[in-house]
Amino acid sequence: MAQLQTLPADEQHGDCQLPLGYDGVVRIRAAPHLVLRPESQHQPTLLGMTEWQVQVGGSCENVAGYVPCRLEWIVHSDSFDERRMPHRRETCLVPNGRSFLVREKAGEGTRPLQISIYELGLIGNGSLGYRLEPLLFGNDAIEVKPGAPQAIPFELGARIDFRIAPDELTYDWVPDFIERKVRRERVGTLLQLMPDLPSIFKGQLATVELYPRPPEGLKPDANATVRIQWEIGASDAARVQMWRMGFLSVRGEDTEVLENRLAAIGGIESSETLTFQYRLTVSPKPDPEPAAGDKGAKKKAAAQPVERLQVDPRLAREVPRPRLKQFQVFLEKGKLGLRGAFENFSDSVALDLVVKPYVLLPDGKGSRVEQLDDYFRNVLLNFRHNASFRMGQSVDMYTQLCLPDDVATKLSELDTVTVTSQENTFSRELLDLKKLPHRYVEALSAIQGLQVFAAISPALGTGAREVPFWAIADYEASEPGVFSGFAPFEAGAFVSRVFSSGVCSSNTVDLAGHAARLYSPMPVVPPERQEEFALFVGTIVGEAIGQCEAAWKGVAHTIMNRVARTYEKWEDCLTPSEVIVKTGFDGRKHDNSKAALEYMKSPAASSYLYRDKIEQLISAVTAIFMRQAGDCGDVVFFYSPKAQRQLHEQKPSEYPLVPGFVGQKGDKELVDITATVLGNSKDDFRFFAFKHPEKFPRLTSQQMDAARAKRTVAKAK
Repeated sequence: MAQLQTLPADEQHGDCQLPLGYDGVVRIRAAPHLVLRPESQHQPTLLGMTEWQVQVGGSCENVAGYVPCRLEWIVHSDSFDERRMPHRRETCLVPNGRSFLVREKAGEGTRPLQISIYELGLIGNGSLGYRLEPLLFGNDAIEVKPGAPQAIPFELGARIDFRIAPDELTYDWVPDFIERKVRRERVGTLLQLMPDLPSIFKGQLATVELYPRPPEGLKPDANATVRIQWEIGASDAARVQMWRMGFLSVRGEDTEVLENRLAAIGGIESSETLTFQYRLTVSPKPDPEPAAGDKGAKKKAAAQPVERLQVDPRLAREVPRPRLKQFQVFLEKGKLGLRGAFENFSDSVALDLVVKPYVLLPDGKGSRVEQLDDYFRNVLLNFRHNASFRMGQSVDMYTQLCLPDDVATKLSELDTVTVTSQENTFSRELLDLKKLPHRYVEALSAIQGLQVFAAISPALGTGAREVPFWAIADYEASEPGVFSGFAPFEAGAFVSRVFSSGVCSSNTVDLAGHAARLYSPMPVVPPERQEEFALFVGTIVGEAIGQCEAAWKGVAHTIMNRVARTYEKWEDCLTPSEVIVKTGFDGRKHDNSKAALEYMKSPAASSYLYRDKIEQLISAVTAIFMRQAGDCGDVVFFYSPKAQRQLHEQKPSEYPLVPGFVGQKGDKELVDITATVLGNSKDDFRFFAFKHPEKFPRLTSQQMDAARAKRTVAKAK
């Protein structure tokens, strides 16, 4: 047999092996093996934040006298993950027959266990488990898991609910009446916080941080975080428990809103929803500020430990992600502008945006981008410098070709253009091409392939980082074969979204083609008849510009139907001009008629009164003047009952209440064809035709030629 045995293995515990013939001294240390069986205890009511007496104990064996022990708390709550914290004071096992209690050492004696809610960070609803380790050789620790029957439950509910703010709390915010009616929650909706905090927290300071949920692995964006703070249990707390979802909203001392603008609302532009989280913190109210000069008080205040209870981030609200839905440039009636729309913002949201128009020009096999105001300015300056003048040209003609101050001013306004979205839409006129001198419109119409688009970005603010546009705009337009979304844009160039501060419009407009049409607004009328056509248009404008389009056409037909008509002196009127001058069309003398003549000579230089209507009127009556439209019921008379009544009131002897032609009898009898002329339109005019039109036919072309020849002979004499 070997003289020396190996040492006992770890799992053999107290076994001891000695070599044969060993004659030394063997000291045997004996310790009781404690048997601890924790049991559930009746817990006193939680009455204070710092003095909660709890009991840990149960049945036991072999516990004699006070046995020092180490107590570690295992805390679990619905407000945070499980965590372990040692009891801050020394503890020991105290026997009582066949049971034991864990007590704190207090001088020469002991006292019941006492914990502070702040010491253990207790908040929410959960339970206190523990690990109890007797400091006695040979005895192992026992552990009670949170949630086990022997654990100590606590109920300190700490949740925040959210609801749309009631009317009585929105008086000093921008009221969102539509949202309150529709009862929908979107970014920008004003919400009221509804805290669920037990009365034991009364007098403590509650702080709620609200922020968009960050991507996994990242911390919340401090620049997008809203902090709301109030004293728990205060009567006026509801006034500050307000949150405008997705906005940085800060209250002043008098509850006025000092800052109320969009925060950085997330960075994944393809997400369908936007999630907001909140973190609740409860802490003691700070001591009052020490008096000036009290250095000792300041030092003491600085040494106070920072205690707080904090809830892990929880879901506040999940709403549809707001995004730019539409952004386009338009060119309508000579006006260049832009329009757009957002979706999933509250209708109370007003976003300030900066707009910049650009031109896109062919450049070799590609294209180049220039700012519209700079490009226009250079084009117009070059046109002025390159213009040549004959000696006989007047100063007025030279002035027309030079750059007027109002054009320079208008272009300078495009350097910084702002627009504000209202109820999720925005629109802005950028430039009215009709305000440019006519020759400049000619210069723009000569440029090949001139396209215009616009870029938009959030207006710069102060303080926190601005919202990146890619947070609310999908970048798909720059992808091949994709016709939705908006391309990222920065400093006059298409860039990647990493470097962009805005987006460009989803379309361009053909400015050169439109300028060419604007440069030639006169309809297709032979040159030799354009002067007569101008009088024709001016007369209709003077007679009926305030009426509907059907009335314009009715007046135009009246003039044309009287030409060379075998009725009284109409037979001698061989042209529309003669009808206008000789048969009572006084509208040609009206100021509106003069405005129409100015417009037809130079649309850009004419006055603005009725400008758009004059353009529409020209389109409506051209075909009638050129005998390319129907006869509209062969109308030959019209009048305005309202205007006739006013004239009658002013001069009753000169103007009857109803014109005399209405009551004509015999072959000249008329019929009212107002319904035929106006159709479904409502207007003040009444129109009439001959009841027997065959009695008053128009001259044939041969008869008209003969009448003209007769006039020529008469002039020659």
